[in-house]
Amino acid sequence: MSAAEGVVAVSARLRLREKRIADAPAEYAWRRDPETARYDGELPTILPYREFVQQFERDLRFANPARHAWAIETLAGEHIGALMYYNADHASGAAEYGISIGPPERRGAGLGTEATIAFLRHAWRALPLRRLRLHTLEWNGRALRSFERAGFRRTGAVQRRGDRFVRMEAKREWWLLWDGEGRFAAYDGARPREPVPAREGR
Repeated sequence: MSAAEGVVAVSARLRLREKRIADAPAEYAWRRDPETARYDGELPTILPYREFVQQFERDLRFANPARHAWAIETLAGEHIGALMYYNADHASGAAEYGISIGPPERRGAGLGTEATIAFLRHAWRALPLRRLRLHTLEWNGRALRSFERAGFRRTGAVQRRGDRFVRMEAKREWWLLWDGEGRFAAYDGARPREPVPAREGR
């Protein structure tokens, strides 16, 4: 698949590409799944399928400068998730980041970390973004470790709807410095290795 067909980043095992209408059935199934929704800190969608597809198609057809989403697929073409930035303030270069791996059997293999690193390399070079923030559930240790491996740092905590979330942040300048030092090279090969830790003081 070429850049002209919507691929924006490629890693050892994954491609990030523009979403297409054919992605709607899988995304609908993931959003209806209680376990997936729980990991995302959301409730399962209750939208009827027809309304979900109509909304999905509207999002594809009409650009929104404050948000954009991409599909995550394996190099073999299996659609396994999605990631996005949203609530973007392009004057300051800040936005929120979110990612979801849909199939349960695809979780726990470092694919979320790998997709996030691939996205950040793309974002810092091709998008008007300088800082990305996210919130992940405090009890979700696997997600916290994944985001830390991908270069996010913990900056605080917030309470939402009875759940406690950890706030994390990545900044363009120090992320690219870490990348140049090889911190994320562990995810460039076919099998993730132990990431290189950040130097003290950063």
